[in-house]
Amino acid sequence: MNYESQEKTWLFHYSWEQRKLSDFVQRESTFRESSSDYPSVEYEDVVAEEGRLNKDVRRKETQKTGIVFDGSQVLYGKLRPYLHNWLSPDFTGVAVGDWWVLRSVGMDKKFLYRLIQTQQFDEVANQSSGSKMPRADWNLVSNTGFIIPSSEDEQRQIAETFDDLDTLITLHQRERKYRDPEVTYARSNKKNRFIL
Repeated sequence: MNYESQEKTWLFHYSWEQRKLSDFVQRESTFRESSSDYPSVEYEDVVAEEGRLNKDVRRKETQKTGIVFDGSQVLYGKLRPYLHNWLSPDFTGVAVGDWWVLRSVGMDKKFLYRLIQTQQFDEVANQSSGSKMPRADWNLVSNTGFIIPSSEDEQRQIAETFDDLDTLITLHQRERKYRDPEVTYARSNKKNRFIL
């Protein structure tokens, strides 16, 4: 994908409104045991702050009970919310442990995924209960007002723009990793030498 030649046309004709999170998000609570059709996702399976899996969860052999998700929801790690565990799965599975499985209602899923990564959401989620094992407080978070576009079309455009930015940043980081002699080195004869 050539990002240099791409141009986005922004057509923001819609109003923005302040709404409580509970007005556009539903927290799922149906439990089931994991299986080959419903792999489990645990904190240890997700790369914090990156929102991606670090392994193929379908290969896990242990069965655990968790909250069902079908790929239309977003997962938010409520335990120690400052760790920034979140995931936007595109598969069916069960969230094991301290996850909120959030279904958007009248909102674009990708926009919801971006919303839970905002500073405002983070600040509210971190007003948590518990000192050793702090957990985000659903009552507090769900009653917080967020300013959002009223149009799902506009929400989708915004979310796609952030997806594009993330992809571009990742590509630049990979390119730097392979070009920067201080970062990239090879092991030869038990000594490190730089590759130029």
